Amino acid sequence: MAKLFDTYERIVPTWLAAAQHLNAQRGRNAQNLLLEIKRPLDLTDEDREIMVRVDVALARKGLTLRTVAGTIFPIAMYQKYGRPGYYAQYTEMLKRGQKKNTWGTYAHRMIERPGKDVGTTINPLDFLVEKLKAEGQPQRKDGVKVSFASTYELSVADPEEDLLPQADAGGDVPTYDPALDMREWLGLPCLSHLSFKRMPSGTNKGHAVDLTAVYRAHHYCARALGNLIGLGQLLSFVAKESGLEVGKLSCLSTHAELDVKEWGGVGPTNAILNV
Repeated sequence: MAKLFDTYERIVPTWLAAAQHLNAQRGRNAQNLLLEIKRPLDLTDEDREIMVRVDVALARKGLTLRTVAGTIFPIAMYQKYGRPGYYAQYTEMLKRGQKKNTWGTYAHRMIERPGKDVGTTINPLDFLVEKLKAEGQPQRKDGVKVSFASTYELSVADPEEDLLPQADAGGDVPTYDPALDMREWLGLPCLSHLSFKRMPSGTNKGHAVDLTAVYRAHHYCARALGNLIGLGQLLSFVAKESGLEVGKLSCLSTHAELDVKEWGGVGPTNAILNV
């Protein structure tokens, strides 16, 4: 049965509520958890204390929340090099550091994809930013601009075709790549789809951008909190660069698991979750 978590407003308490729910389920897994977060960039001192506990647990596997978040959006590199500078810097870093026979990162799949012409590449994320901007909106024959809500996708179709600025029907940028992923059983990307919506905000800027992420599988100990932080960073980037406000972050975990072994077992996990 689907379960909605929409009353906590910030990332950390929303993730915590979902993780506690999983901890109470048989097998510590569930289907279709929907997390809706109204203020994805807000952090309180209490949130930071929980993040420290999670970081200590993740250190067993050589991970941190920052490194997990960085696989979705490398915020430090963007802050240092800006847009478009971080695109080339991140791609070059990944070429040096990516392990052989691995699929890379979501952040890289968003900014570099094969183009239609042999030997060319495109940047779907940059296409998306330009499409979200006010000047990227289509206009009627009388010159009046039309603001489209739901034509901004990062997922599985043809980004070069579907994210062209003049397009008025949805566009997709793969996080899932059929050519690379469809024959694999293990080690697949878990993030399947990213959908951005340009929505009226009721404030000075006029519009905000919302983000919905869909995960085919989601591990709430090892990855989910870092994933949500990274999605918030991605949403912040897209909003800033397209001149919009940061809107709501939603995340659908179609299969969610509390993978307690990643934190050392049931006891340490209960301590982190305060149960």
